[in-house]
Amino acid sequence: MKNSAALPKEDLSMAAQQSADATEKLLNRVLEKMEKLILIYAQELDVLSVGDMAKFQSVQPEKLKLIRECELGVAEIAQRKEAVSKASYILKQRLISTHETLSELASQSKRACESRSKSMQRIQDRLLKAARLVVNQQGKKGYGRSGKSYDSHSHRPVATAINEAI
Repeated sequence: MKNSAALPKEDLSMAAQQSADATEKLLNRVLEKMEKLILIYAQELDVLSVGDMAKFQSVQPEKLKLIRECELGVAEIAQRKEAVSKASYILKQRLISTHETLSELASQSKRACESRSKSMQRIQDRLLKAARLVVNQQGKKGYGRSGKSYDSHSHRPVATAINEAI
């Protein structure tokens, strides 16, 4: 009888240990994904700084995959708050510092992408303006910003540059 009463306590202890191990594995898995994502962001920032847009495009699928995996992991961590609170302090601190680093790199990447976008928009605007000036200086037909002819409605508009919808 004494052994049968001790057995459930051992089972509970073993179940608690398995739960703790599963939580540690979850935290380590999310930490690993975050560290890979940090490397991807660093690579992305390097590529943006040299203007290699082909390489930038090539890292996007892996980055998006890792972002999704990190988000799922963080959601799972949020669901296991109580078990996570009992996890290793050092592991939790590494996770927090990695998250802060990742947030900073994501912010830098966002700023670099916005800067690149504004630069591309300025270049596109200059090209469109230059193309319109060239067409208007030819003297035959004048075209406005909407592509309509100034001197007659019978003339068919001529494409003057890059599609503005890009």
